[in-house]
Amino acid sequence: PRAIRPPGALAEDEFVARCVRCGACVNACPTSALQPALGETGLEGLYTPILVPRRGWCEPSCVRCGHVCPTGAIRALGVEEKGWLHGGPGIRIGTAFFDYGRCLPWAMATPCIVCEEVCPTSPKAIWLESVEVARRDGSKLVLKRPQVEPSRCVGCGLCEAKCPVSDLAAIRVTRIGESRAGDSAFTLGGVS
Repeated sequence: PRAIRPPGALAEDEFVARCVRCGACVNACPTSALQPALGETGLEGLYTPILVPRRGWCEPSCVRCGHVCPTGAIRALGVEEKGWLHGGPGIRIGTAFFDYGRCLPWAMATPCIVCEEVCPTSPKAIWLESVEVARRDGSKLVLKRPQVEPSRCVGCGLCEAKCPVSDLAAIRVTRIGESRAGDSAFTLGGVS
């Protein structure tokens, strides 16, 4: 679930069979989000490109990876087909999920809205819910707690890349909900 493939990647079996591990897509990525897989995809997927959101994000206007792929393992997309700039359905490479035990507004009653601010989708996939919480001393604090609208999240990883929580981010992207594969449903029963 953590092996997020670039937008335009073929279905997993075909992608792994076609990818020659040349690194052209990794080198073309302007944010360094694409990295060679080491153990995340098993032996067959060794050195194939995966998106590592803590290192970078998939820029909404970028389609370089597919245009430099020599084998077609990553289809050459246009910005319009990728669909992240105009709010259309477009390509989804995953979905962001919160770890409420690490999220500052949820776990520590500390104001933070970074993920909502950087969310590039329009309308935003991350929205804020205002809640009043009681502090230990009895005083009240109004917090804005972030929420994810899964149907709007494209899995770009910008929220995870910019999350101010050190080490493991409070919001993480997985391949769940990706548009290239039928086995990426949200639940075990296959509901997407």
